[in-house]
Amino acid sequence: NQEKKKPTSLYNFPVDSGVDSDEHLKTNTTHLKRPPLQNRSSSWLAGVTSSKYVVPSLEKKKKSKAPVLSRRNSMDSMVTTASQFEPITLEDRIRITFEIANILQKQEFLRKLCRALMMYGCPAHRLEYAMRQVSRTLGVESEYVFIPNVMLITFYDSTTRTTETHFIRQNPGFEMHRLADIYRLEKLVAYGEVSVDEALEFIDEVYNQPAIYPRWFQPFVYALAAFSGCVLFYGGRWKEGGVSAALGMLFAVNEIFSTVVSSLQPIWEITVCIVIGFVARGVQKYEFCFVPIAFSSFIVVLPGYPMAVAIIELVSRQLVSGVVRMVYAIIYSFLLGYGVSMGSALYLTMDKNATTAQTDICKTASSATTCISSESPWFDFLLVPLFGLAFCINLKSKPPRWPVMIIVASCGYAINYALACWTRVPSQILQIAPAFSIALIGNLLSKFTGKMAFDAVLLGVFYLVPSGLGLKAALGLFGGSDEVGNQGAGFALVMIETSIGITLGLFLATLIVYPKGTQRTPLMNL
Repeated sequence: NQEKKKPTSLYNFPVDSGVDSDEHLKTNTTHLKRPPLQNRSSSWLAGVTSSKYVVPSLEKKKKSKAPVLSRRNSMDSMVTTASQFEPITLEDRIRITFEIANILQKQEFLRKLCRALMMYGCPAHRLEYAMRQVSRTLGVESEYVFIPNVMLITFYDSTTRTTETHFIRQNPGFEMHRLADIYRLEKLVAYGEVSVDEALEFIDEVYNQPAIYPRWFQPFVYALAAFSGCVLFYGGRWKEGGVSAALGMLFAVNEIFSTVVSSLQPIWEITVCIVIGFVARGVQKYEFCFVPIAFSSFIVVLPGYPMAVAIIELVSRQLVSGVVRMVYAIIYSFLLGYGVSMGSALYLTMDKNATTAQTDICKTASSATTCISSESPWFDFLLVPLFGLAFCINLKSKPPRWPVMIIVASCGYAINYALACWTRVPSQILQIAPAFSIALIGNLLSKFTGKMAFDAVLLGVFYLVPSGLGLKAALGLFGGSDEVGNQGAGFALVMIETSIGITLGLFLATLIVYPKGTQRTPLMNL
């Protein structure tokens, strides 16, 4: 009698063929051989995984089988070795392999989906909610924690009582055409119209799409935004708009160059702001106004939107990311203002005849509001669409989406202009009403068309966020010049107050259109 050797691997366990082993040896003298392994494609594995009729489930098979007495279930057994396990059938092995592959495939999809949402500009306060909704749809036990630029994902396994944590780090950006494709994929997954394998292939296709606008086009976008923003928001004239457009192109070229030279990356904003402040102060003696040129030259990167998102996150009880983003927005505003002040002071040091005295027109531009401007208000019908067009390209939206985005944003600007110039409403209503209107229109469009309206609402918020207030605060603190005065702290408080009003308007519109939230598809709005 030879001793039974312990199996060295999982594949050496005896296969239960459903027939008694002694009778089987008497009737058939040939030994059963394992069929040769075949190389299968990943699509075959995904198809088998999604099928429910390949082999019976483990639970149903265990219920139909008679209980087997073994030492594993005995109270007298103190030591469990591999030879004491019941035989594992080939069907059980196939089922276990497919179930593990299915779980790993779902986890890979969730990781790629999270990275795509962060990369393409999903609202930060909606990110955790969207991932939890998709995980619940797929039946994956997971938890998510988001801090700026980092998502912590933890996958649970209640059967084995194990966890697996992943850190996904991704710098955020704005690519609305790709975000719209990812949003459509979320809806298809939520309604079970695509498999996980197809969803993974779709995410890879979206990632590999070529850029819709070339990189060399960026300076012209910055120039268009600077020109229209100078006249529209900062009370500049056409000649100030031309200088702002030239400096905006310089800013964009410096940004592109900083991606090539890594040592320039940390300080490229402040270096180009020094140049902008130097030029804006230098052309002042030729009857140009300093404030419109200095403010509008880098209007694209002013941190008004991050400040609004920070308030939204704080209201949504996401304290860590909200506080971090708010501190970043304030410090970034002061950084830009410090660079402009340094450039202005540098020119005043070099030119002893230069002065900071303003003409009457420049005083009007320094105190410009929605109703007070240097040019005729009728030019707003031209400048508002131009400003929206520049940001549509900057947000990387496809041309078919431009009319919808510009119309929604123009509605918010028109309501803001009408309330500010033709009525005497308090400042709180003036802050809430435009944001409420654009969010209401965007949510209704999303509800009735089934398409993402986040891009249109985002463009409307760019018209409303107090971008220039942070820069005025920095100039008031560092410069102490006559243009803005020494009221930096006051400007900073007004910036926060306006962001709170915008946040309240956005949430009220969402509450009216979606009072109970959504059942399956995650919300993709501000």
